[in-house]
Amino acid sequence: EALQRRPRKKRPQDPPTTGTVLEHDGLELDTRTRTVRVDGREVDLTRSEFDVLSCLLRSGRVVRGRTELALLLRGGKAGSAGWVSAADEKTIEVHICNVRRKLGERVRGARWFETVRGVGYRLTAAA
Repeated sequence: EALQRRPRKKRPQDPPTTGTVLEHDGLELDTRTRTVRVDGREVDLTRSEFDVLSCLLRSGRVVRGRTELALLLRGGKAGSAGWVSAADEKTIEVHICNVRRKLGERVRGARWFETVRGVGYRLTAAA
Protein backbone atom coordinates (compact mmCIF):
# COMPACT_ATOMS: atom_id res chain seq x y z
CA GLU A 1 0.00 0.00 0.00
CA ALA A 2 2.83 2.39 0.81
CA LEU A 3 4.45 1.75 -2.56
CA GLN A 4 1.20 2.47 -4.35
CA ARG A 5 0.87 5.87 -2.61
CA ARG A 6 4.32 7.00 -3.77
CA PRO A 7 4.33 9.21 -6.84
CA ARG A 8 6.02 7.79 -9.89
CA LYS A 9 7.76 9.94 -12.44
CA LYS A 10 7.57 8.75 -15.98
CA ARG A 11 10.99 8.55 -17.52
CA PRO A 12 11.29 10.45 -20.78
CA GLN A 13 11.54 8.12 -23.74
CA ASP A 14 12.76 8.94 -27.22
CA PRO A 15 9.80 9.26 -29.60
CA PRO A 16 9.71 6.28 -31.97
CA THR A 17 10.37 8.48 -34.99
CA THR A 18 13.57 10.07 -33.69
CA GLY A 19 16.03 7.24 -33.44
CA THR A 20 19.73 7.72 -33.19
CA VAL A 21 22.47 5.16 -33.55
CA LEU A 22 25.41 5.90 -31.28
CA GLU A 23 28.66 4.14 -32.16
CA HIS A 24 32.04 3.74 -30.51
CA ASP A 25 34.73 1.22 -31.53
CA GLY A 26 32.42 -1.62 -32.64
CA LEU A 27 29.69 -0.84 -30.10
CA GLU A 28 26.36 0.31 -31.58
CA LEU A 29 23.43 1.56 -29.52
CA ASP A 30 20.12 2.29 -31.28
CA THR A 31 17.92 4.56 -29.16
CA ARG A 32 14.82 3.97 -31.32
CA THR A 33 14.79 0.18 -30.99
CA ARG A 34 16.71 0.18 -27.68
CA THR A 35 19.14 -2.43 -28.97
CA VAL A 36 22.86 -2.80 -28.43
CA ARG A 37 25.28 -4.60 -30.75
CA VAL A 38 28.92 -5.47 -30.18
CA ASP A 39 30.83 -6.36 -33.35
CA GLY A 40 27.53 -7.36 -34.97
CA ARG A 41 26.13 -9.54 -32.16
CA GLU A 42 23.15 -8.29 -30.16
CA VAL A 43 23.56 -7.84 -26.40
CA ASP A 44 20.62 -7.97 -23.96
CA LEU A 45 20.63 -5.11 -21.44
CA THR A 46 18.11 -4.11 -18.79
CA ARG A 47 16.43 -0.71 -19.04
CA SER A 48 18.76 0.81 -16.45
CA GLU A 49 21.88 -0.67 -18.04
CA PHE A 50 20.78 0.63 -21.45
CA ASP A 51 20.14 4.14 -20.04
CA VAL A 52 23.54 4.28 -18.30
CA LEU A 53 25.33 3.12 -21.45
CA SER A 54 23.35 5.58 -23.58
CA CYS A 55 24.31 8.47 -21.29
CA LEU A 56 27.99 7.51 -21.47
CA LEU A 57 27.91 7.25 -25.26
CA ARG A 58 26.14 10.62 -25.61
CA SER A 59 28.65 12.24 -23.25
CA GLY A 60 31.76 11.23 -25.18
CA ARG A 61 34.91 11.91 -23.18
CA VAL A 62 33.05 13.99 -20.57
CA VAL A 63 33.19 12.26 -17.18
CA ARG A 64 29.80 11.35 -15.70
CA GLY A 65 29.71 10.77 -11.95
CA ARG A 66 27.77 8.09 -10.12
CA THR A 67 25.50 10.75 -8.60
CA GLU A 68 24.66 12.19 -12.00
CA LEU A 69 23.97 8.74 -13.46
CA ALA A 70 21.74 7.84 -10.48
CA LEU A 71 19.70 11.01 -11.00
CA LEU A 72 19.38 10.18 -14.68
CA LEU A 73 17.95 6.75 -13.83
CA ARG A 74 15.37 8.43 -11.62
CA GLY A 75 14.11 10.36 -14.61
CA GLY A 76 16.12 13.55 -14.26
CA LYS A 77 18.39 15.10 -16.84
CA ALA A 78 22.17 14.91 -16.94
CA GLY A 79 23.53 17.77 -14.87
CA SER A 80 20.40 18.19 -12.73
CA ALA A 81 20.67 18.63 -8.98
CA GLY A 82 19.25 16.30 -6.37
CA TRP A 83 20.10 14.12 -3.41
CA VAL A 84 21.52 10.65 -4.01
CA SER A 85 22.17 8.07 -1.30
CA ALA A 86 25.25 5.88 -1.06
CA ALA A 87 23.04 2.92 -1.99
CA ASP A 88 22.03 4.69 -5.22
CA GLU A 89 25.68 5.28 -6.08
CA LYS A 90 26.48 1.63 -5.37
CA THR A 91 23.62 0.65 -7.68
CA ILE A 92 25.33 2.56 -10.50
CA GLU A 93 28.55 0.65 -9.84
CA VAL A 94 26.59 -2.61 -10.12
CA HIS A 95 24.97 -1.49 -13.40
CA ILE A 96 28.39 -0.55 -14.81
CA CYS A 97 29.80 -3.92 -13.73
CA ASN A 98 26.89 -5.75 -15.38
CA VAL A 99 27.23 -3.77 -18.63
CA ARG A 100 30.96 -4.54 -18.73
CA ARG A 101 30.28 -8.24 -18.17
CA LYS A 102 27.59 -8.39 -20.85
CA LEU A 103 29.75 -6.51 -23.37
CA GLY A 104 32.71 -8.74 -22.57
CA GLU A 105 34.87 -5.84 -21.44
CA ARG A 106 37.69 -5.97 -18.90
CA VAL A 107 38.40 -3.08 -16.54
CA ARG A 108 42.09 -3.07 -17.50
CA GLY A 109 42.56 -2.25 -21.14
CA ALA A 110 38.95 -1.11 -21.43
CA ARG A 111 37.65 -0.89 -24.99
CA TRP A 112 34.53 1.26 -24.55
CA PHE A 113 34.41 3.08 -21.26
CA GLU A 114 36.79 3.63 -18.40
CA THR A 115 36.65 4.46 -14.72
CA VAL A 116 38.02 7.81 -13.62
CA ARG A 117 38.95 7.03 -10.02
CA GLY A 118 37.00 9.01 -7.46
CA VAL A 119 35.02 10.84 -10.16
CA GLY A 120 33.00 8.59 -12.46
CA TYR A 121 33.04 7.05 -15.94
CA ARG A 122 33.71 8.17 -19.53
CA LEU A 123 34.27 6.76 -22.99
CA THR A 124 37.74 5.56 -23.86
CA ALA A 125 39.74 7.54 -26.39
CA ALA A 126 39.07 6.64 -30.01
CA ALA A 127 41.40 3.95 -31.32
